[in-house]
Amino acid sequence: MWKPLVAGAVALAAGATACSGGSVAKDALTVGVENPPPPPRGALVLAGESGSRAVALAVGNGRLRATVLSPDGGPLSGLNVLFAAGPRVVRASPCGPGCYSARAPRASRIEVRPSGSRPVVFHLPARPRSGAAIVARAARATRALKSLVYEESLRSSPKGGLLTTWELQAPDEVEYRIRGGASAIVLGERRWDRARPGAPWRRSQQLPALRVPQPAWGSRATNAYVLREGRVDGQRVWVVSFANPSTPAWFTAWIDRSTYRPLRLRMTAAAHFMTHRYLEFDRPLTIRPPR
Repeated sequence: MWKPLVAGAVALAAGATACSGGSVAKDALTVGVENPPPPPRGALVLAGESGSRAVALAVGNGRLRATVLSPDGGPLSGLNVLFAAGPRVVRASPCGPGCYSARAPRASRIEVRPSGSRPVVFHLPARPRSGAAIVARAARATRALKSLVYEESLRSSPKGGLLTTWELQAPDEVEYRIRGGASAIVLGERRWDRARPGAPWRRSQQLPALRVPQPAWGSRATNAYVLREGRVDGQRVWVVSFANPSTPAWFTAWIDRSTYRPLRLRMTAAAHFMTHRYLEFDRPLTIRPPR
């Protein structure tokens, strides 16, 4: 949830990057400073990891489009990218920063093969249906919560990463604790941070004050499709994929079919491979200043 929790998220992102140890190969590749093209309207979107690179796939109108993001944060151009659509392999052409596209036959299994890193396999649903209304209602359900507790796993490469517990109480109280690392308490415009357990707290201002809870994907969600139905801890859920091209980031959310609350969430973005496990909703919390 790095957009709504700006200051805390910067610390998380920095820590995840530091622990990754990954780097981009020293070759003719270029890392752009602009965003890649957004997914085509109406396309189904999925995303995965190729080492420390983020790889997204958009499928629609007989075309495949791959987006590759560098661990340094921008779109990665200059790659050779192949698509394996069923038994057929086609070579992609550049379609913008970090963007590679090709015509391909319809297939239930698509393998994206970017040069310099391992392939990423995507399994396509047989009959995806629009999930836009479900995602919009899930965002409203999240904003309506009085409190939320969840666990976040955040990595920037296949190894390492951070495990953080977040406690949010509306409208502007937050506490997070990184296992073995930093923690923070935010109460309105007051904030306290410490670098590790047992370290002294440092007080500062939180400007502007946070507004919580907020959906992890921010205020924009496009290309939402229901991939399938399933269960999380016995609860019936929709499994929905979508994107926020402003970030850019790609999401898969497991959304409760009765409450529309997200129960699980996975995000793929540049140097951010993140999962959420939502644990408690509307439980009374007491977030106090540190002693």
